[in-house]
Amino acid sequence: MKTLQCCDSLHQPFKTSSLLRLAQLYIMTGAISVTGSAALIQYRGVVGGSVTFSCPVAENSTLELMYIQRSSEFVNGYYKREEIKSSVWSNTRMDTKKGTMHMSSLNVSHQGDYQCYTMYSDIPIVKTDMHLSVTGNYSKPALTMDSCDQSAPLSCLLTCVAHGGYPEAEVKWNISQTHTLKAMNNITRDNVTLLVNTSSTARLNCSNGETFISCSVGNLRSELLSVCKPKSTSYPPWPHVITIAVVAVCIVVVMVVTLLLCKSKKCKKGENENINEDEEEGISLNGNKKEEA
Repeated sequence: MKTLQCCDSLHQPFKTSSLLRLAQLYIMTGAISVTGSAALIQYRGVVGGSVTFSCPVAENSTLELMYIQRSSEFVNGYYKREEIKSSVWSNTRMDTKKGTMHMSSLNVSHQGDYQCYTMYSDIPIVKTDMHLSVTGNYSKPALTMDSCDQSAPLSCLLTCVAHGGYPEAEVKWNISQTHTLKAMNNITRDNVTLLVNTSSTARLNCSNGETFISCSVGNLRSELLSVCKPKSTSYPPWPHVITIAVVAVCIVVVMVVTLLLCKSKKCKKGENENINEDEEEGISLNGNKKEEA
């Protein structure tokens, strides 16, 4: 059985990147015996998060070579005899002792099939097939009522929007069976991040009166919104009406107080006049008495 050690005599004339390509060539052409892993290993990550790939580890053997690729693209690796100078993904870090590769700052473009090749001094190369799925969390759906018809047949126009998710997901309307609506969905994708914005515009029939409605994207649900309120619903008076009423009450109060004050002054004036008349009559009587004497 051939091993990668057949290439050791060739490593002097080649750079490390050439050795890795040569190792890949031997593996793909079957020149080197490769033992495949039992099953495809599934990994899941979230946009902006991280994931750790694991390759087989032989604790009592010396690791000769370990590298991870996606299709034919080199991701990161380790070669015992020389330092790898090939370009590696900047968001990856190898841990040869644990047989892992840590990948951070995930985005949608990182998802796909990966292969890990490991070779120890006394063990043939082992190939491990892996698949990475990356998802993006949508923002909480925002539900708004854009407008409502003022004449029959009554209906309201609603919009539900969620941003920055992956994979694609359509808006779902949550409404009672007594009401019907017609919806139109729209999905747009960011060309750089590949994240999705999803929205839906719906026309709700208000024939059956007021109802509460919400919308969902995946496991996220918007706040409940009351729509189709009856026209008979009483609303508080306009601010200027309240002002006029307050002014009118003040005027009435002032008039009443004024009348009361006027009456009070007239009463006092009448009393003073009576007192003066009595005094004058008393003086007149006294004068007459003196003349008679």
